[in-house]
Amino acid sequence: MTTPAVTPTILVVDDDQGLLILLEETLRSEAYNVATISSGAEALVWLRKNFPDLLLLDLKLRDFDGRAFIDAMARLDRAVPFIIITGQGDERVAVEMMKQGALDYLVKDVNFIEFVPTMVRRAFVRLAEKRKLAEAEAALRAREAELHSFVRHAPAAIAMFDRNMRCLAASSRWTKEYGRGHENLVGLSHYEIHPDLPERWRDIHRKGLAGEFQSCDDDLWEQADGRHRWLQWAVNPWLDVHGTVGGILIAAEDTTERKRLQREIAEIGERERRQFGQELHDGLGQQLTGLEMLSHALAQDLKGAGPVLAKRSLRLNQALRETVTQARIIAHGLSPVPAEADGLMRALAQLAADTNGLPGVTCRFICKQPVELSDLTTATNLYRIAQEAVNNALKHGRATRIGLRLKDSAGTRVLSIRNNGRSLPKRKTGTDGMGLNVMRHRAEMIGATLELKSDQRQGVQVVCTLPPRS
Repeated sequence: MTTPAVTPTILVVDDDQGLLILLEETLRSEAYNVATISSGAEALVWLRKNFPDLLLLDLKLRDFDGRAFIDAMARLDRAVPFIIITGQGDERVAVEMMKQGALDYLVKDVNFIEFVPTMVRRAFVRLAEKRKLAEAEAALRAREAELHSFVRHAPAAIAMFDRNMRCLAASSRWTKEYGRGHENLVGLSHYEIHPDLPERWRDIHRKGLAGEFQSCDDDLWEQADGRHRWLQWAVNPWLDVHGTVGGILIAAEDTTERKRLQREIAEIGERERRQFGQELHDGLGQQLTGLEMLSHALAQDLKGAGPVLAKRSLRLNQALRETVTQARIIAHGLSPVPAEADGLMRALAQLAADTNGLPGVTCRFICKQPVELSDLTTATNLYRIAQEAVNNALKHGRATRIGLRLKDSAGTRVLSIRNNGRSLPKRKTGTDGMGLNVMRHRAEMIGATLELKSDQRQGVQVVCTLPPRS
C-alpha cells in the first residue's frame, strides 16, 4: 500500500494585494496549498504555528526588508527555503540574498506571473535533491559511526586512519599490540607512533589511500629493537560521506607464536621420523643384513651336498639382499640429512647423484663455498623442498637437465633448483598443485620465502631464500 503524496504548502508574503491574488490563483492551479500574507509581522505570527514547504518573499515589504525578515525567521527557528521576489533594478540585492540562502529570485516584470510555476517547480526539484543528498550523507555518517564503533569494540587488532594516517579509532587489542605504550591512539599519527616503519609499509598505506585493497598472509615485521614478528594483515580503504576514500582500515594478526608452534610440531615430526629411520637402519636393517650373510653361507655349504637346496638358498639370499637394500632406502628417506652442520650439502649432493643415475637425465649439484646449517629441522625442510622440486621436474616437466645450487650470501642461504622442462601451467590464484603448496608451507615454517620462475624457453626455477635470522 503506497502512502498518498502530501501536497506542498507555499507561503506568499507581499504587500501588493492584487499580486497576492494572482499568485494564489496561479499556484492553486498547479495543485499547491497556498497561504498569502501582506505584511512581515503577520507572516512571522503565522510562522510560529505553521511550517510551509516554500516561501515566496517580497524583498521590500512596508514593515520589513527581506534580510531583516529572514533574520527574524531564523530567530523563530524556522529554516524555511525561500525565493526572493524583487522589482526591476533590485537584482543585485536579490543576488546577495541568494548568497544568504535564497533558492532563486523572481523579477516583477511583464512575464512575472508566467514564470512563477516554473520557478516553484524548479525549487521543489532542488529541495528534493538536497533532501536526498542529506539523507545519503546522514546514512553514510551513520555507517561511519558504526564503523568507528565496530573498530573500537572488535576483538581483533583493527585500526581506522584518515588520509593523513591519523588514528580515528582503534580496538583495544590494536592499542595493546601496536600502541607502544599509548593508552589512547585517537588523533595520533601512525608514523609518530612508529617512526621506524619501513618505506615498504608506507607504500602499502599510500596504495590503500589510492583505493587499492591489499593483504598478506605471511609478512615479516622487523622492529627497531631487533625483534621479528610475523603478521597476517589486510589494508582496506573506507569511503567518506562524499563517496571518496576517507582513509584506510588496517587489520593485523600477530602469527609469530603460531609459527613457533608449527615449527615445534614440524621438529617433533622430523625427530620421530629420524628416530624411526635410525632404528630401522640399526635394528631391523642389521638383523636383515645378518640373515642375508647367513643365507649366503648356507648356500655355499649346500653346493656339494644338495644342489636343489643350494639353488633355493641362493634365491633366499637374493631376496634378503633386496630387502636389505629397500630397508636402507626407506631409512634414508626418513632421515635424509645427516645431523652434522654440512649435512644439507651432503644430502643435496646425494640427491643429485641419485637423480643423475636415472636414464636420460643429467643432474648436477653446485656449492662453490661451504654452506653450513646447524639447525637440522631447517636443513631437512630445505632438502624436502629440493626433493619435491626435482620430483616435479621429472614427473610433470619431463626435464632432462636439472641443476641444484646452494650458496651463502652474507648469512642469507639461497637454494635454487632449475630444470629445462615444460613451463608451469597458468592457474588461478590459490589453485597451485599439492607439490607447490607443500613447498610453500615448508618455506613458511622455517621463515624462508619461495619464488617460482617459469619460462617456456628456460624451463622452471624454484628459489628458496632463507634470511640470516633463521
